[in-house]
Amino acid sequence: MLKSRILDRKDLDYCYAVFKSYIVAHHSDDVVEILLFTDCGRHYCIIINAMALFEDNMQISELLLSNPLQVLPVLDKALASVCSEMHKGNGHQEVMQPKKNIHGRLTGLPVCAELTRTKLPRTRDLGWFLSVTGTIIRTSLVKLLESKKQYTCNKCKHVFMQEADFEQFYTASKPGRCPNPELCNSVKFTVSSGKGSTVCRDYQEVKLQEQVQKLAIGTIPRSMAIVLQDDLVDCCKPGDDVTVL
Repeated sequence: MLKSRILDRKDLDYCYAVFKSYIVAHHSDDVVEILLFTDCGRHYCIIINAMALFEDNMQISELLLSNPLQVLPVLDKALASVCSEMHKGNGHQEVMQPKKNIHGRLTGLPVCAELTRTKLPRTRDLGWFLSVTGTIIRTSLVKLLESKKQYTCNKCKHVFMQEADFEQFYTASKPGRCPNPELCNSVKFTVSSGKGSTVCRDYQEVKLQEQVQKLAIGTIPRSMAIVLQDDLVDCCKPGDDVTVL
């Protein structure tokens, strides 16, 4: 099993460079297709085969599998960068629209006991990138989630975004100290108002249950709640067999 560790800036910069290179080499047509859509506020995704990515660069597989919470946002950042560069470098900008909400969705993890499961993960699996197969037994209504809120420091007037905390049920807690790099250290803030002061996203909860036919006789199937966001909402319904990464 790989050893998990907190990645430093050098590791994340390496992931960023690898992702950009891979996207340009293998998914340029997908990026162009997204650029041709006229809806700039919609969330778009590009399906990336994990096995092909890992075969292209084994080091990125080690970093991703052991640190998904740090590495997956870098993939989205790399996609947005490639999208922006291809839009600026294309001779048909009049028919293309730049997109900021673009996500990389991995599929096809290598089939092995460490990565692919038919049983739901346990606490020892926390923090690892896994593939779990099960059946959707319940879906909630799609809700509008306030994921980021803008604040202004009362002292230095620094404007910044505070992200809602998933671990705190998406509660946008008040900042502790001003994040101004000039070390303001103020603890008094005002919530900004007006256009662009909040960032919202689609949000849906579904319940995934272990597949009975893959369990030992007499075993009660377990279930777990899963959060779907952005382009993933409404992608499944009760009774669907799905694979979650």
